[in-house]
Amino acid sequence: MKQLVNIFVCIDFDRDYAIPIKNLQHAISYPLRNQSKDILDSPKLSASLKGSLNCFEPLIKYLIDFNVPSVFYFEARSLQILNSNNPNYISLLKKDIFEHGIHGFDHEDLTGEETGILLDRDKELQIIKDTQTVVESILDTKVYGFRAPYMKHTMNTFDILSELKICYDSSLYEESVKAITPHEIFDSILEFPVIKTPKDSVMGGMYTYLWPLFEGKRNAEDVINNYLQLVNNSQEDDSYISINLHSWHFSYNISQERYLTKLEIEENVQIFDNLINRLQESDKVIFSTPKIWLEERNLI
Repeated sequence: MKQLVNIFVCIDFDRDYAIPIKNLQHAISYPLRNQSKDILDSPKLSASLKGSLNCFEPLIKYLIDFNVPSVFYFEARSLQILNSNNPNYISLLKKDIFEHGIHGFDHEDLTGEETGILLDRDKELQIIKDTQTVVESILDTKVYGFRAPYMKHTMNTFDILSELKICYDSSLYEESVKAITPHEIFDSILEFPVIKTPKDSVMGGMYTYLWPLFEGKRNAEDVINNYLQLVNNSQEDDSYISINLHSWHFSYNISQERYLTKLEIEENVQIFDNLINRLQESDKVIFSTPKIWLEERNLI
């Protein structure tokens, strides 16, 4: 039987370029960083979804039209704002091809390294539990996966996930030149790491987060070839490669500090489309999600 590499499209749905601020538990949106103190001090007012909304329709339309299974890791605050201001979008996110995970309530720095606010276990538990409740309620779903804000977890995180019956984490990086397999990280919690390729490999230290591509720091053809190389190097059964995105990164450029035009957004979606098409043409992959992977192995 022919072995296929699983491809997971993973989208962090959060406020536009979330950044940590000293003495604030919640993140703020970078484009709002020069706003007044009363705005920055508000978890809601300091969260901009402009970037995510600007590219929501073309991105979701593409995923639905071409039946691309995807997992969204939701920041609860952003999902609440979306539900209040754009409730028509919620029905699209409920499509069967989408899995829903969690990504913090206000994109908190759980470690406190950047904010200076140390969270004890009870506080971290409350944040993750509240996030789970909001996502499950708004999207009428069951949460199976967690991705930590800033990809940073504490010594309590995995124990908390286990207590909340969340099945997997995807907050760690793993160096690899080929597809990887999930592994147990704590009790019954599986880790689905995010690949980064070794700097001394032909793939030159590529993270499988696509933001450098949309920022113009990576050549599109090189990124496509690197993904194809990861696939071609892979033989193990049950292996996967994730394609990792932010919900706003099709429409906001960090290095240029600006929102992109409609045409530029369409060009970024086309770049993403080219990557998906080239992988599909390889005839060596199957598009899936961690939830589907777990279901197929009777793990949930």
